[in-house]
Amino acid sequence: MGVLRKHPAVFLGLFIMLLFFVLNAVRVEFLDALDNKLYDITMNIRGDFEAPSDVVLVEVDEESIKRLGRWPWPRTILAEGIDIIGQGQPKVIGLNVILSEAQTTDSVEILEALKEMFSTAFGNVQDPELKERAGVFMQSMNEAQQALDFDGALASAMEMAGNVVLPVYYSMSDAVPPPDEPNEALYPLAMSLEIPDGTLVPYPASEIILPVDQFLYACIGIGHINVSPDPDGVVRREVLYFNGGGVNEVLPIPSYTVSLLWHYLGAGQDEATAALGYGLSIKGREIPTLADGSIMVSYKGPPGAFQSYSFFEVANGSVKPAVFKNKLVILTITAPGITDLLSTPTGDMTPGEFSANSIWTMLNSDFIQQPPWTGTAQLAFILIIGLLSALVLPRIKALFAALIFIVLLFGLAGGSFYMMTASGVWMPVMYAVIQLILSYIGAVTIQYFVSETGMEKAKGESAETNRMLGLSFQNQGMLDMAFDKFRRVPVDDEVKDLLYNLALDFERKRQFNKAASVYEYIEEHDQKFKDVATRKTKLMQASETMVFGPGVLGGGGVSDTLISEGSDTKPTLGRYEVSKMLGKGAMGIVYLGKDPRINRTTAIKTVRFSDDFQEEEAAKMKEKFFREAESAGTLSHPNIVTIYDAGEEQDLAYIAMEFLEGGDLEDHIKPDKLLPMRKVIGHMADICDALDYAHSKGIVHRDIKPANIMLLKTGVCKITDFGIARITATSQTQTGVVKGTPYYMSPEQIAGQKVDGRSDIFSVGVMTYQLLTGKLPFHGDSVAALMHQIMNVAHPDPRQFNPKIPKPLAAIINKALEKDREKRYQKAGQMASHLRQLGQRIDAMAAQKKEGGA
Repeated sequence: MGVLRKHPAVFLGLFIMLLFFVLNAVRVEFLDALDNKLYDITMNIRGDFEAPSDVVLVEVDEESIKRLGRWPWPRTILAEGIDIIGQGQPKVIGLNVILSEAQTTDSVEILEALKEMFSTAFGNVQDPELKERAGVFMQSMNEAQQALDFDGALASAMEMAGNVVLPVYYSMSDAVPPPDEPNEALYPLAMSLEIPDGTLVPYPASEIILPVDQFLYACIGIGHINVSPDPDGVVRREVLYFNGGGVNEVLPIPSYTVSLLWHYLGAGQDEATAALGYGLSIKGREIPTLADGSIMVSYKGPPGAFQSYSFFEVANGSVKPAVFKNKLVILTITAPGITDLLSTPTGDMTPGEFSANSIWTMLNSDFIQQPPWTGTAQLAFILIIGLLSALVLPRIKALFAALIFIVLLFGLAGGSFYMMTASGVWMPVMYAVIQLILSYIGAVTIQYFVSETGMEKAKGESAETNRMLGLSFQNQGMLDMAFDKFRRVPVDDEVKDLLYNLALDFERKRQFNKAASVYEYIEEHDQKFKDVATRKTKLMQASETMVFGPGVLGGGGVSDTLISEGSDTKPTLGRYEVSKMLGKGAMGIVYLGKDPRINRTTAIKTVRFSDDFQEEEAAKMKEKFFREAESAGTLSHPNIVTIYDAGEEQDLAYIAMEFLEGGDLEDHIKPDKLLPMRKVIGHMADICDALDYAHSKGIVHRDIKPANIMLLKTGVCKITDFGIARITATSQTQTGVVKGTPYYMSPEQIAGQKVDGRSDIFSVGVMTYQLLTGKLPFHGDSVAALMHQIMNVAHPDPRQFNPKIPKPLAAIINKALEKDREKRYQKAGQMASHLRQLGQRIDAMAAQKKEGGA
């Protein structure tokens, strides 16, 4: 029982397989009927209604009965019909009427008696005149008797045609034993016989209803018209011969259709052979049969597939006899109430039309066969389906199981259909199909109950799992996925708290609509929970009144700031909480932020590339931005601002860096706010040292200017914007998108050449010049004029604006501002060294002066 509970689907599949093995052995009428229905559908499709045929029907139809009188007609009418058909020279005529009884009248018997009386009275008359009159009278009575002899007329017509085949009927009754010997008249009408070894001899017919002798000797052949319907009453096959030999002999009497075909082909008796259990051979034409001597009839089409003519139209000359030339003609009864219709796969039809279809099958060799191996194949199907349903279906996913089921179902039905239409092989598959359906339903049902049990067991565990996953996603900033997981957890006070905190996180991300959705979800379960109603209303108003354009979260607009009145929660960028805006530059906005993980204050600079680049170019620039930010993050120098992190949120790139208290050197570039010369020399030496360090790491700043040099309250200078300057001042940047400052650009930058550390040295020279004089070394009325000066015009002597500048310092500035970078300082460290040496000399001179003054 333990194994059964553990693997119920396996046992169910095996049980159904064994059940169908038994059902296949005993045969079940319902399942056989399903196979027969599939057979009938296929038969209707494979028919060839338009194909030409040599089989022609002459029908005793309702119109003929109406015109020629009630049935049975005097056989003279049939005789006239045979005479007319015979004039067309058909190869064979099948008179599909049982003629087992003579059709005589009292008039014939009376005339016979009168003839005898007349012969007795006047047979010996000697008077010539009286004798002549007696002969004329006797001739008249003979003619009258002949006119009233219907059977004689029909027999004469049959003999005249010389190609008429008649039907017979046999019975197999236990109540009537078969005769010991066959009727002598059957020998010339029977087929030759072969009895292969091991073949069962068919049981002899107990009774054969033959035509009367007059017709039996007038016809050229006979054949049985017995039908063998299946249990559902549909006639799908015909037995081609029966044993008419009695107890002591085997005498194969052909079916009516075989007899017609036999004589149509002009075969002699020795050319028509029945090999019991295998088939027939008629003039070299092989007709394979099933073991019982039957064939499965291949129907040409629905009723009406064969050419037919009304008997009345033939009799009155409307149909010319020539239409029957070389044809196989079947004269059959079709009038309602006179004949019984046969139920066939293609519809109800008369016995004559059924015979025509059987002849069509044999004449065109369009046989439907059911070889012995089809039985083995059925058992194999049951075995394979049983093993699949027991061992495979329970172990695979429902989708794959459904696909296998569909493929097998259509494979079985479609394969059977294809085999019959393409090669004429009938493969019954309904036992396997029903087994497959039951097995699949059973497997699915068991899987459903097993899954339900598992789901009930896992239901308690899944809530906790979803809660933990939601918290994990929330901690990673994946708020949408967190909300999805929290919604799968039954809502209690603890979950409402989790959802409330999630909504606050959405607010920090400025995703107000999503935050409102979370609050609304909480309201569905508890409208009075904390202040969710108030917060939702406030957020909905904010989302309706605030306009979020391309510059939202930083970039280009005046209101492009993370800080707004839409929410009282602090916004976030990545994991950083944003407190306030520190400033706005050409590259974006700088915010004051905090890393809550380590409680560290940071400066966060934001950049939105979509403001200046097309989508594809923006993606490339963004990729370069993070790559350069990563490189800049490796720099560790006391005069370079430290970069902590870089990331992206809502199409906004940002860099988290060291927060510095102080201002930039732009506060000291005006003539009235210049720093002391000695401090400028020291600061520039520190800047050059920092640049020399960065250049040694392969990193060029590209945008050295006073705005990018921070002067801290401690008196230390630090370079900012490494990485950002790299991606905006690169030689590959599109024209018109350069955000570097033209006043401080080197000639090679303006020329679009590949730049190196010497470009930064030129920019330091410009900045030093400005910090000492309050003037820029290059200027112009336009950008083009400015660039022309930088590239081609020598800068003014700095001492022209500040006479206090010593000549060595002017020389250092002049060397840094060389147009030809080969004449410039080759390393920033060289410039730093000269500046420090100069600073030391100035300090020494100041000390000497102080001592001298003392």
